[in-house]
Amino acid sequence: MTTSFFQNPGTQITLKLALIFFLVIFLLIPKFMILDLIEERQKLSESVINEVSTGWGAEQIHTGPALVIPYYHFVPIEDKTKPTVRTKTNLVIMPETLSIDGTVTTESKYRSLYKVLLYKSGMKINGSFKVPDAQITNIKPEDLLPDEAYIIMGIKDPKGINNKIDIQWNNQELTLHPGMENISFNINPQVSTSPNSELGHHDGQHLEGFKTGLHTKTPVDLNTKEYIFSYQLDIKGSKGLMFAPLGKSTEVHLKSTFTDPVFAGGFLPEHKTDAGGFDAHWKILEYNKSLPSFQKDNDVIDLGDNVFGVKIRHLIDNYAKSYRAGKYMILFIILTFLVVFLTEIVEKISIHIFQYTLIGFALAIFFTLLLSISEFYGFDAAYFGAAIATIGLIFLYSLGMFRHLKSSVLLMVLLVTLFGYIYLIIQLEKTALLAGSVGLFVIIASTMYVTRKIKWFEAEVTNNFTEEKIDIN
Repeated sequence: MTTSFFQNPGTQITLKLALIFFLVIFLLIPKFMILDLIEERQKLSESVINEVSTGWGAEQIHTGPALVIPYYHFVPIEDKTKPTVRTKTNLVIMPETLSIDGTVTTESKYRSLYKVLLYKSGMKINGSFKVPDAQITNIKPEDLLPDEAYIIMGIKDPKGINNKIDIQWNNQELTLHPGMENISFNINPQVSTSPNSELGHHDGQHLEGFKTGLHTKTPVDLNTKEYIFSYQLDIKGSKGLMFAPLGKSTEVHLKSTFTDPVFAGGFLPEHKTDAGGFDAHWKILEYNKSLPSFQKDNDVIDLGDNVFGVKIRHLIDNYAKSYRAGKYMILFIILTFLVVFLTEIVEKISIHIFQYTLIGFALAIFFTLLLSISEFYGFDAAYFGAAIATIGLIFLYSLGMFRHLKSSVLLMVLLVTLFGYIYLIIQLEKTALLAGSVGLFVIIASTMYVTRKIKWFEAEVTNNFTEEKIDIN
């Protein structure tokens, strides 16, 4: 009775499908192991990038200058019989106008297997200041200490400064020195971090605030209506170049030969990007941002999410592409198993579950080949090399398994189409979901068309439970 049960055609197909199903579930284990390996290699790459950036210059944020005028602040106390307490604090004045015109050039450095993208930027910066009236600041002129005034400007990583900075201040030339006295900047960390959407983690640098920058003493005459400034800043960095719109009117113009910019932050520019690089222009008015024209009694300038700029790094690196490819591993396996199974039904041959397992492992090894080769030769060369090796291996194995050249060629054509289709999806950015959805629809439609005349309750497969003589010769 047991024999007749297993010899029933419908039962044979059900058992074979059940075995294939559990095999697919089992092959999820190497899939997740491979994805974990890709993440591990990605983190190692990021640590190398951070190490190189530490010596060269990290992601840069340049705020432009702010004018600081100390003043006396009188604090009343509860006991009215005693005089008020006089303290010294700061009036921080933002520029009336701020204009930045810069160029960015990129270069690559290698550390072990890893390629690190770095940049140099030369910027001409100019603008103007106006000291606000006492009616606006509510500070008496006699309480101001204009002889103690100074200029500060924030630079996230001063290690990247590449020139001696002298600021032209009206008719004076002033040399800037390290430090910003007691002034600091705060920013929203979400603006300056760059989450990798594929690998699901950040690049490790949370720029929540910084006190690094430059300053110089610059006595102020309260009767002077306007101060004009200009200076040259040459700076090195990596990952990104960001700015803060301190001016009532802020304009930034950047040009570069870099072809894969990602414009980030609170403001997006008008830009043109082509094979020759990018040309971007930001214009931010006081109405567009949440920064005051001055602040007092507070030495922390809160930039919030107003920081903006450009990310200078590879848009999709080898690890992100390998990770995207790894997500399709089960699709590779299911479609390959589907063709093998349909061949088994149509040609009335027996394919042992162990043979399915070997094919599944061959497809899994493709992704480890892809990862390891891409670290040396890049993703494209690695993908085609690993694909040719994997398709060739499965084709040669199928010749002995099917014993029909036509079936083996059909399987090879499917694999070539599948590998090409997945490669196309990985290269796409904006239309990847559309291409993937259409492709899956075509696959389902094709399967339905091919199997429309199969009588499943009459179809037979030679089951793997009966005894067979194995010829090892």
